[in-house]
Amino acid sequence: MAHIILHIKEMFTVNHRWQEKMALSAGALAVILLSITCARTPPSVGKSRDIVVIASSVDTALVSHNIQIYNYVPQRERLFYFLFAADTAIHAYDKFHTIFLYGSLEDEFMNLLLSQDAKQATISDTFNLFKLHDVWARNQLCVVLAASERGYIAQGIEKFSPLIREILEENFYQRIKENYYSKGIDQKTKTALSTMGFTFDVGEAWLIDSTHKEDNFIYLHAHFPDRSIFFYTEDQKEAITASYAHAKRDTITSKYYNGDYILKELTHAEPIEFKDMSGIRLRGVWQNDSLVAGGPFISYFLKRGDTLRVIDALLFYPGERKSDFLMTLEVILNSFEISEIELQ
Repeated sequence: MAHIILHIKEMFTVNHRWQEKMALSAGALAVILLSITCARTPPSVGKSRDIVVIASSVDTALVSHNIQIYNYVPQRERLFYFLFAADTAIHAYDKFHTIFLYGSLEDEFMNLLLSQDAKQATISDTFNLFKLHDVWARNQLCVVLAASERGYIAQGIEKFSPLIREILEENFYQRIKENYYSKGIDQKTKTALSTMGFTFDVGEAWLIDSTHKEDNFIYLHAHFPDRSIFFYTEDQKEAITASYAHAKRDTITSKYYNGDYILKELTHAEPIEFKDMSGIRLRGVWQNDSLVAGGPFISYFLKRGDTLRVIDALLFYPGERKSDFLMTLEVILNSFEISEIELQ
């Protein structure tokens, strides 16, 4: 391993005292600069869901149990695909876009990877988490869990698992987003939507259905796989709650989606702040008994003043992996903007 030359631009470290607050604060971050070579790095490779896991002694169960994220679509589906490798095989995987390395300072590769300051911080704090960019390839993320001794590795992964999952999920989202926008946006469709009071960034495959425009309901759809997005607005003075969002979506989709309803046991609600609006985000599973169909959905219930706006996306793709398409739908929802002309 002594021949490895690392090209690391910056490294962030968060010590394990962070675990009580589960939030990144400015005081918890320290930038550790390592040696920077002048060599030009190649582009990263791999699918968005691929994560290479490297350690001197790989524990697949430890990593999978603590780091994996599951979507219910409605079956349980893994978000990440782990490629496990020993540190001696690092050069076979070091060009992948996302790498999770873990080990202790007793491991040679970890000592080569970390700066002296990083190693000293790890000794002082028992274990540390580092986030690195463009180490061996461009557009690459490396997450490093370092423990002072091997006996602390499992504890470190367990304690940092919420943050590791958050980092990896955000990285997955950003890769999906970058890939989506690289294919281009249909400006004609966006312009047409703007005349109806809102816009989304969608491609040429999407079609607009304004049949129920007078009800303040606009629907977009695309196929292969089947996807749909709707925008709905109404006056609403009361605060939005999770139970209200559940009931309101069922009311809307029962009327306009031929009887769709939410499977509450597979649906999660969380408060959100989104583009100067506040409300509830639902992630879960929809079902339609008459069509014998179902799949994942995402809904935002947003308020500004006394106006409720609902944006919703669903996917129907039986028998196939859905998480990548579902994340793409979230990218589209997050492109939502209110135009100057509001629906009447």
